[in-house]
Amino acid sequence: MIQDIAPHVYHNEYTPRAPQSQDVLFDFEGISLRMKKDHTFFTYDDVSHDRNFIYLFRIDDTAYYLTDLKEEEHILVTKYELRYQTDNVTGFAGITGWSLYDWMIHNQYCGVCGHTMKQDEKERAMRCPECGNIVYPRINPAVIVAVINDEDQLLVTRYANGPYKRWALVAGYVEIGETLEQCVKREVKEETGLDVSDLVYYKSQPWGLSGSVLSGFWCRAHGNQNIVLQRSELAVAEWKDHEDEIELTGHAALTAEMIGMYRNGGYRRWISIR
Repeated sequence: MIQDIAPHVYHNEYTPRAPQSQDVLFDFEGISLRMKKDHTFFTYDDVSHDRNFIYLFRIDDTAYYLTDLKEEEHILVTKYELRYQTDNVTGFAGITGWSLYDWMIHNQYCGVCGHTMKQDEKERAMRCPECGNIVYPRINPAVIVAVINDEDQLLVTRYANGPYKRWALVAGYVEIGETLEQCVKREVKEETGLDVSDLVYYKSQPWGLSGSVLSGFWCRAHGNQNIVLQRSELAVAEWKDHEDEIELTGHAALTAEMIGMYRNGGYRRWISIR
């Protein structure tokens, strides 16, 4: 998955320092990242140093910063294109940087008193100098659900909205006061009309494209239940067998990993055959 960048190490602890020679620079325009024309990142050596640099995180000994690159010769690469980078470090760093940028631009003003927010000096947060309100990066909990029926088929879907139109799994955001397990059952019921049980947690994934942390679950839909689509969310939902073609989109997403595990039988470690 996109966060699997070993042997490189992602350092999320907030330890800002002055930029150094080959540290990486980000600048975003909407959902797009400014990159050099050879599709590589700008570095501190590429630009004049008379500008503001906002520390984000480190990967190994390389620090990543936000700064203004509008005057540099550049191309625009969307956050969706970044997920398909063959180099996981490039995709993961770019999407994580965009997630932090998106949080910052949506919290420029205090939601309590309306004063301009400032970057905190001690932790990754926006602080209001007027009233002291602190805002941390927003992380949206969500679930990815692989549903298996009594014929050992997998439920796959296509979204009704958004840019992603290939096969996916049932997914949704956790609501206030709801457990992950309750969210799994609710989302599957709302989107497909199916009742599920035998939930088994698989693994999680940070997903900067939506500012989320995803929790993957396997579960069962027993009996002869009919699929009833929530048309506002899904265009298609259907059962697939192991040998059926299910087009995957690279290795970045938890969804793709779980569909791949169904096709190669690896999921049987997590959920029993009935």
